[in-house]
Amino acid sequence: MPSDILSPTAQSTALNIFSNVLAQGISSYKRDAPLSLNCTPILNFALFTILSTPPNILWQRFLEDQFPTTIRAPHPNTEKPHAKEQPQNVTSIRNIAIKFLLDMTIGAAVNTVLFLGFMSYVNAPVNAGLDQGMWDVVANDVRRKFWPLIVDGLKLWPAVSLMSFCVVPVDKRVLVGSLVGVGWNVYLSLLVGA
Repeated sequence: MPSDILSPTAQSTALNIFSNVLAQGISSYKRDAPLSLNCTPILNFALFTILSTPPNILWQRFLEDQFPTTIRAPHPNTEKPHAKEQPQNVTSIRNIAIKFLLDMTIGAAVNTVLFLGFMSYVNAPVNAGLDQGMWDVVANDVRRKFWPLIVDGLKLWPAVSLMSFCVVPVDKRVLVGSLVGVGWNVYLSLLVGA
């Protein structure tokens, strides 16, 4: 795995492990019980992050390649540009809006389905096996939790996504999302544990 994917994946995994441990600490505090770490959800979140971060890095690169935030400003048609003048770069509001809409629809839906499906699968009873019944349980869990999770995500991720597309370099977007996601992942950890 190239270092430009490996490094953010390792950083995101560490942040997700931290957020799951924090969620377990919050749960213990709410129950007024001593903290006893359950390694299974920590490992599940770590594995999901390892699997999901590289495609998300590629997704962010694809969006930026197709719809760059900064584009060259066109020269005015009224006069010819001087050879010494360098074309200026301007921020493309149109491209930011397209990336934002794609990320908040396709990106959010795919990530939500994959997260819910993965967590439902790894948390299924051991005796469930790979029969059709277990897949029905996973599908029902995804259907039941998809819209509530999307609606909850709309309270945080649009602002993060917009800020990220406007000011964060493409190679740092997943890491910035992971940093902001510490709180979100605490919420997800508590949701999955519920």
